[in-house]
Amino acid sequence: MNFAKTVTWGALLLASPIVYAQRAEFDAATIKLNRSVNEPGGMRMTKGSLTIVNAPLRKIVAAAFAIGEDRDAYLLAGPDWISTERYDITASFPAAATADQMRLMLQALLATRFRMTFHRETKGVPVYALVQGKGELKLHSAAQGASTGYRRGPGHLETESSTLSLLADKLSQQSDRPVMDATGIKGLFAFKLDWQPDDLNSEHPGISLFTAIQEQLGLKLEARREPMDVVVVDSIQKIPTEN
Repeated sequence: MNFAKTVTWGALLLASPIVYAQRAEFDAATIKLNRSVNEPGGMRMTKGSLTIVNAPLRKIVAAAFAIGEDRDAYLLAGPDWISTERYDITASFPAAATADQMRLMLQALLATRFRMTFHRETKGVPVYALVQGKGELKLHSAAQGASTGYRRGPGHLETESSTLSLLADKLSQQSDRPVMDATGIKGLFAFKLDWQPDDLNSEHPGISLFTAIQEQLGLKLEARREPMDVVVVDSIQKIPTEN
């Protein structure tokens, strides 16, 4: 099942962290185990409805706590099976509800139907810090009124106007750990970044993402461990209560 306007896990999770106690509830919700092998998964939120198809429970929990899809491996801890058990969920709620309110409803659903309990703790997690390199900064100021979108492809990122904080978010989706903007550089920039993706074979391999960032942008990725707020799932049921 492909959604014409599917909201990616990361795009749906751009709000600030949510206070669990301030929760609402869906008007109605149906949950089913999904045992298919190849059915595409996805999540779609429209006015008044949420549809989740063939999603690992880990992704559903991450969505409820505003943890981006590129960071759930570091910011969410729980039993191993939440990464393998997949579910379909359809839920309805007032059309005027915001994405923040919908996430609160999803948290309540996990608590009531999956009997989930959790706590938060601060852990040192591996990250990459985006910093200025030793050489010249190779960024150009964005033109006034330039588009803020990104053009992306295998081994390619390009924008007419972006902050370095947003670049760090995009790089998180291309690397094996979250990327944090530690440049301290403000403003909007235009740039293009090209590298050889690790999953593409080539007789003449190009440069790595790390090298491309240094040579093409004058920036650098430094491996660090940073304290971050982690959601720890203490208990959760595989089989949700009946619809």
